Amino acid sequence: MAKARRQADIDDSRIDESGRAAIKWMVALSGGQMTERQLRELDLWRNATPSNAEAWRRISGGLQPFDILARSGLPRGTVSQIRGQMASRNRRAVLGGLVGLIAVGGVGTTSLQRFVPLQDLLNDRYTRTAEHDRFELSDGSKVVLAPRSSINVSLQPNERRIEFVAGRMMLDVSERDPRPFVVDLGSIRLDASPGTFVLDRRDARLTVSGLKGSGILQGGGRQLNFRMNERLSYDGAGFVRSKIDSDAEASWTTGFAVFDDESVANIVELIRPYYAGFIRLSPEVTERRVTGVFNLFEPIVALDTLARSIGLKMTQTAGIWIKIEA
Repeated sequence: MAKARRQADIDDSRIDESGRAAIKWMVALSGGQMTERQLRELDLWRNATPSNAEAWRRISGGLQPFDILARSGLPRGTVSQIRGQMASRNRRAVLGGLVGLIAVGGVGTTSLQRFVPLQDLLNDRYTRTAEHDRFELSDGSKVVLAPRSSINVSLQPNERRIEFVAGRMMLDVSERDPRPFVVDLGSIRLDASPGTFVLDRRDARLTVSGLKGSGILQGGGRQLNFRMNERLSYDGAGFVRSKIDSDAEASWTTGFAVFDDESVANIVELIRPYYAGFIRLSPEVTERRVTGVFNLFEPIVALDTLARSIGLKMTQTAGIWIKIEA
């Protein structure tokens, strides 16, 4: 077995002192456990010299959406080659191989995860940070995926089925195809009639909203009918039914999200997938209520507008760490 190399053995002469320091800061920051004092020290280091600022700019990539796989030094077509191996290897092994290739290419998987959700790479469709994906299925149904979302599609002779893995999706079920349309949500399933639905699935939380048409949710020992302008929320313990404004519910697909008396916590959760940095929300402000329109593709501006609208304070550190507090 090869021995682990010491840090001195793997230093690259092309990386100067500021570059090495920037790498160390990024590793610490990616862990998500930095204290307020450490964040201030990072800001002081970054602003101390032009070379420090340039090194930080290079390693953080400005934290704007970009094709990080292309910039990682991986061979052309790596992801396609790995996907082609699915017939003979299980998904965990394939993903492990991809992570190994990324490491060889010189990109840390923790930093990469901020831009590309690695666990979704082997699903049929997925989106990266700050990326919308609009497409049409072969049956004529239309899908909009929000950032950091993924699905698998299975259109069979007797059934149309989507496995909604994670994230946020708007689904417009085509009425031209008579086959039943099922959305697999893990322990829950949606039997959808022709119509339009918005689904959100993160961690153990699930919401299904009817914008047009109707559907049936089955799971948790219950079967619930819901109609347009209704939302059903499921937290693993039970369902909660509420009324919605269909136009506001679909507004995120335009990039401008409309909120009417919504909690700060829920607004921030919708903005998070559009920002590759870190957002920390103080517990005492999570339930403050806000009404407004926010540009999701300008997440820093949106968060600042959110904070200012109800008298909160937003602090941005090192260009990628945002804190909102009273």
